[in-house]
Amino acid sequence: MKRKIALKLQGQFFIYFTGMVLMVVLFVSIAIFYFQKQLLLKQVEDKAISLTRTLAYTSLNAILQDNYLVLQSLIDSMIDEPDIISIAILDTSGRVIASSAPEERGELLSDHLTLNALSAGEIILQKEFSTPGREVWDTAVPIFQLNQRIATARMSYSLEDPFTGLIRSILVIGVVTVALSLVLAYRFSRSISRPIRETVQLAAEYGRGNLEASIQMDRQDEIGELVNSLNKLSTELKTLIEEKIANENLVMMGEFASYIIHDLKNPLSGIHLLADGLYRKIPDESPHKKYSTEILLAAQKLHDFVERTLDLSRWNKPNLKPLQVNEVVRQVINEIAMTLISVNLSLDQQMPVIRADVQLLLMAVRNLFINAVESISGPGEITVTTRWENQQVMIEISDSGSGIPADRLKTIFRPFFSMKKQGHGLGLAMVRKVMILHQGKVQVKSTVGIGSIFTLSFPGDL
Repeated sequence: MKRKIALKLQGQFFIYFTGMVLMVVLFVSIAIFYFQKQLLLKQVEDKAISLTRTLAYTSLNAILQDNYLVLQSLIDSMIDEPDIISIAILDTSGRVIASSAPEERGELLSDHLTLNALSAGEIILQKEFSTPGREVWDTAVPIFQLNQRIATARMSYSLEDPFTGLIRSILVIGVVTVALSLVLAYRFSRSISRPIRETVQLAAEYGRGNLEASIQMDRQDEIGELVNSLNKLSTELKTLIEEKIANENLVMMGEFASYIIHDLKNPLSGIHLLADGLYRKIPDESPHKKYSTEILLAAQKLHDFVERTLDLSRWNKPNLKPLQVNEVVRQVINEIAMTLISVNLSLDQQMPVIRADVQLLLMAVRNLFINAVESISGPGEITVTTRWENQQVMIEISDSGSGIPADRLKTIFRPFFSMKKQGHGLGLAMVRKVMILHQGKVQVKSTVGIGSIFTLSFPGDL
């Protein structure tokens, strides 16, 4: 069905473009024919008058001397022109002195063209239609001797051959133009319909969930912009879907915490208290001391996990108050003790005051900073930058740690996803939820073996 629609669109473009070209060719052909006809008539008329005058001038002496051979030679030299029908020299009574048809010599002509020619005192141009229906022009030039008319030179010529050549030329040009227009129309319609068809197929791939599909098209027109927009749309759709999945996971965490973890808190607290009591009662030299220690640590770890999960589920509405992000960054750095890791601060002193939840923002920056510290084994460096950019407050934490593999970057913000052996997988999920509550976002760039850069961005008008 889609194939038929694309072909139908291509056919519409083809018919439209061809029709436009045919109309232009027709208009131009009519205009060329009209103007060329006027020019051709003028040229033929000038040529006929010029030849008739030449005949009248050169035949004067031969007429006075009654030299028929000279007159006939003059006529024969001119009759070879393709558009000349006949040439004749008449005396004052209309009798033929010499003619391109020698058998007409001595014949007395009395038709209306001849009578008009004999009565005219100057050059005369007359038109008539011959029996085949073609237009014939007749020019007559009087021949004078001492202001006395002694003869008339006449020449008949037809426009059929020049007109035929003109029409033939226009037809050839028209046919060639139409043929070229058909080729151009096909290529033009194909150049439009083909990328549209590919765009439809790309949209269908997106509809089937294949967001990796794309089209490589080097066009600088509107169609190229459409394809580029669709290619960008796939990336945006993937980001939106990932965000939706992450948000759904957070919602699921809330429901999970509400229905299950709350019920686990009291039993876990009891287990923790009993483990702690058992640890205290067992003597240090007892072989059971080791097992009680492990039970106590496991209970403490499980208790911490439940508390963090409950914290994640409790956050629904932040307590917004004016604050300076630079102060939040300084407080987090002062809280965390480090030995072999150097911290570089690049804080924008022109940062505006924003409205945010201090505790949530401290927790988000603290989690990112702790992750940066834990990603570095041995000496390393952490750089914390704040800046005001594009009407947004930015907090950037970069480290020289081990980095994150590219295939893990899409999942690190999901709850329970952790790359640490002792991690719960809730730290970055908490950071993401904090940013969602503040209408901001968290982004990450990372290269294995070089380090990671986490960026928090808040709208300046929050």
